Amino acid sequence: MVPRDAATDRVVTTEHVATIGGKKVAYRAVVTELPMPGADGGPVAVAVSYGYIAQAKGGPAKRPVLFVFNGGPGASSSPLHLQALGPRRIVGKGEAAYLEDNRFSLLDAADLVFIDPVGTGASMPIKDRDASGYWGVGGDARGVALMIERWLAANGRTGSPVVLIGESYGTSRALAVLHETSNAKKPLPDGVALLSLAVGDSDGPVVSDVVKLPTLASVAWYHQAIDRGGRSVEQHYAAALAFAQGDYALALLKGSTLSPATRRKVAERMSALIGLPVSLLEEKNLRLDNYDFMLNILAAKGLRTGQLDGRATRAIADSKLRPPFDDPSMTLGASSAQLIETYLKSELGYGLPSPYRSLNLGINFKWSWDKEYGGSYRSMSFAPYLKAAMDAKPTLRGFTGGGYYDITTPVYAGQFALEQAGVPMDRVSAHHYAAGHSVFEDEAGLAALSEDLHAFVAQVVAARP
Repeated sequence: MVPRDAATDRVVTTEHVATIGGKKVAYRAVVTELPMPGADGGPVAVAVSYGYIAQAKGGPAKRPVLFVFNGGPGASSSPLHLQALGPRRIVGKGEAAYLEDNRFSLLDAADLVFIDPVGTGASMPIKDRDASGYWGVGGDARGVALMIERWLAANGRTGSPVVLIGESYGTSRALAVLHETSNAKKPLPDGVALLSLAVGDSDGPVVSDVVKLPTLASVAWYHQAIDRGGRSVEQHYAAALAFAQGDYALALLKGSTLSPATRRKVAERMSALIGLPVSLLEEKNLRLDNYDFMLNILAAKGLRTGQLDGRATRAIADSKLRPPFDDPSMTLGASSAQLIETYLKSELGYGLPSPYRSLNLGINFKWSWDKEYGGSYRSMSFAPYLKAAMDAKPTLRGFTGGGYYDITTPVYAGQFALEQAGVPMDRVSAHHYAAGHSVFEDEAGLAALSEDLHAFVAQVVAARP
């Protein structure tokens, strides 16, 4: 992480046209630097956002504004910005990668602002200043909330519908922003879209096993490690979910009092759903460990599966890194950093003072899990903040999306957390995709996500008083 020499507040504006959804969309790109205050009130970092404002009849004031960020913690907004929702999209990998107009962008329906939290992307600390206050749940959320508030004010958009979109830890961030916004008695957004939910309340005995079983069943279905019986992945997932919520949960609740005969019966049903041997499941007391599954489901072929995307495989003999870096579906974003820097400079006119940090693991490793938010990753609980926000603002709507093959953040885990928190699910649009952790990595997944988010944005606008 290369610090900035000084606090700067540049605003760089350029004009563009892109083909989105088969139509030409003229838009203005606005790269905004915001000096971020430290404990003494002086600037400790410069945060950067990338805004895209489409030309609209009557001006942009009533168009929705989507504030978008990824997760980590320590991830920049570049995946959602330049692989999913922005007006330009990176296609291909490595040296063969290039940029093209993104026909799946949401810019035809809403204006977009992509946020690099402090310490990620182009948002760097200032030399000899302590920005560590932004590397924790509360400080990060307050920083992002400040960026949103200032952007709306600077661009005359305080009356526009506002939607937050976060992925992975970005879903935690989005709900923490709701909490911090409510505490500060500031206006709540009109919608929140949560992709690959990581919002807590799905860990611990029984629960952690129950919520992951449908995902493991989906991965087994993909690799044909079970008898599909003519079922689609949606049907197999549904069958596994019904079993997880019923006989499997009841068996786990009985613990050591479960009879051997019942244990055997449950293990046989589990084996039919997730493909692991009955003997192994009995040996593990019906408990599910990610590594037991990933290393055994394709062991006969000498392969292991990925965790971020269970469809990915690698030879077990070649998996020599420590977790999570041994995941064959894990990429660290370095390969696209140069193309991102070229895009920012050549197309948006924004010269970077230091290399773009797609992912800053240094932040991740020292992240502060504030006591107010649970004190640790395993004890965090963010879903109640969505419940509170929806209670406070009856027109606020939610969106969830996740991949069937994402073992890291199983789709039922997020659903379970929201349901247990009492979130009014009739105001939440829930979507599952034939994808891994990053739904948009496959073009088919991106197309489906784009269609669903377009519909969600329309619902948010329609629900506004």
